[in-house]
Formats: sequence, C-alpha cells, structure tokens
Amino acid sequence: MKDVNCHPFFIELQQIIHNAADAIMEIYQHHDLHIQQKSDDSPVTAADLAAHHIIVDGLKKLTPHIPVLSEEAVFPFEERVKWPFLWVVDPLDGTKEFIKRNGEFSVNIALVENHVPILGMVYLPVTKEGFFGVTGDIEDLPKGALKWTETDFKVIKARAPEATLIAMTSRSHGPSLPDTLKAQLSNDFSHIQEIPKGSSIKACRIAEGVADVHLRRGPTSEWDTAATQAIVEGAGGVLMDFNGVPFAYNKRETLLNGHFFVATPALAPVILDWYKSEQKHSSKK
Repeated sequence: MKDVNCHPFFIELQQIIHNAADAIMEIYQHHDLHIQQKSDDSPVTAADLAAHHIIVDGLKKLTPHIPVLSEEAVFPFEERVKWPFLWVVDPLDGTKEFIKRNGEFSVNIALVENHVPILGMVYLPVTKEGFFGVTGDIEDLPKGALKWTETDFKVIKARAPEATLIAMTSRSHGPSLPDTLKAQLSNDFSHIQEIPKGSSIKACRIAEGVADVHLRRGPTSEWDTAATQAIVEGAGGVLMDFNGVPFAYNKRETLLNGHFFVATPALAPVILDWYKSEQKHSSKK
C-alpha cells in the first residue's frame, strides 16, 4: 500500500475528491448555504450539489463505463440492478454537521462490484485528512488501507483494543453506547471513553487504529457506508449488521441500511453476543 500515492488511478480519484472538497469549503467559508429540504425531509445545501456535479463529472471521465449512484442522483432499481459495477457516492456526508458549521463532515466515494465495496475513499475537508481502502481487484492496486494528510502518507490498521476502550458515538443520531453493552465491556476494559463525531469520521478513526467501536442504531443509506466499509475492511476491521453479516450494496430496491456496527476484529464477537442476549431478553418480556 506504500506506493499507492504514485498509482495513476489513485492520483486521479484523489484529485476528484480534493476538487469536491475545495468546492464544499468555498461555500462553507464564504457563501450562503442555500439549505433546502428533500422529499424525505433531509436537508440539502449548495455544497452537496456542487460536490455532486464535480464527483460525477470526474468519475465519468475516469471510468466512462461505470455508472454513478449518488445521494443526489438516485436511479430506479430496475435500471441499477443490471449494473455489475457502480460508484456509490455521498458528495457531502454529514450535511447536518455542515449546516451547524462544526467541521464534522466528509466526502465519500466507493466502487462496488457485484454488491461488494471493493474500493473506498473518504476525505475530511476541514482537517484535510484522506482515507483510502482496497479490498478487491481494481487497477492493480494493492489491498489494504492508508491515510494521507498535507504532510504525511501512511498505511493504517485497525488496532487491538487497549485498557481504555474508545467508542465513537454519533453527533446527531442516536444515543451513546447502551448501558448493558457498557456493563459487558467493563469486564475487559478498565475505562470506556465515548467521543461524539459526525459523518464517516467515526469509522475512519477505527480504521486508523485510534478508536475501537461504533454502533449505529438508526437510519443510514448505502452511500453513507459503502466507502467506509471498504476502508475499514482494508484496515482489518469490520462493518456489519448485528447478525454478523457485512452490508451488500445495490442488491435491493431500498437503499436504506439496517442497524450496524464498526469495530476492531476482537470486539466483533463481544458485540454480537451482547446483541443476541438483548434479543433473548426482549423476547421474554
């Protein structure tokens, strides 16, 4: 993974995501956000749309034969079900955080082959951190995950949990870790620290080995998770539902995800056991 920064495919994809981030930051810093409500009552801003057009145009030039599914351009299932390859894009993940101007938003681009995310790139425009993961065969790119900044470029790995467990929690969606899970985890960890963040930042922190787990028990869409799943898996972590199954993409008419968690590998069995016990407890009520 060390020489990926010299690979033409990576360089072109990185330029696309940097261009989208520049457009987002121009609006974020200098312009009215032009907030509108979509049909599902979620917000969309001028930055979402500007980044969308930049990414779609860039990907069409990079891979003219691969269609692009974006949060801002959804295709009917009857059409997209025929696509063996597709890009899955969230031009601005964390629009609510963008509107709050707290800096916790990202740009997400994933390449999906036969329902599996085989490549993911996430960029954080405010902190200028980029993440990249490869799990499949694409353009002779090596498998693994990396992080880049303006001054650094390094391979990243999900870590083995330490004495203090660090849980990433959602800034705008859902509660912190359930008390029953905290009680179970406290058997193995001397302290549990919870850090709230928005967008894909949570999963990226787990991929780079500075956090351990994130639970999401609320609605997300496939463009929210596809890129981070490739990065997390490339780094040796997991992103899966509470039955222990990784997400598949462009396989159903709905683009909504179910509940899921991101974790270092050692924690996955603990979380799955906790969930099973919760289900048993609920069924007895």
